[in-house]
Amino acid sequence: MRKVIVNTTPLIALCHVGKLDVLKKLYGEILIPQAVYREIAVK
Repeated sequence: MRKVIVNTTPLIALCHVGKLDVLKKLYGEILIPQAVYREIAVK
């Protein structure tokens, strides 16, 4: 499986429509940079 590094926009968009699991289905490993995690965790 492939790895993917995601930024804030797709994470928030997929979460809003209840489809966050799509990333796991498309990619084997999802990497979230620390800065992206902090941005999402604050919101």
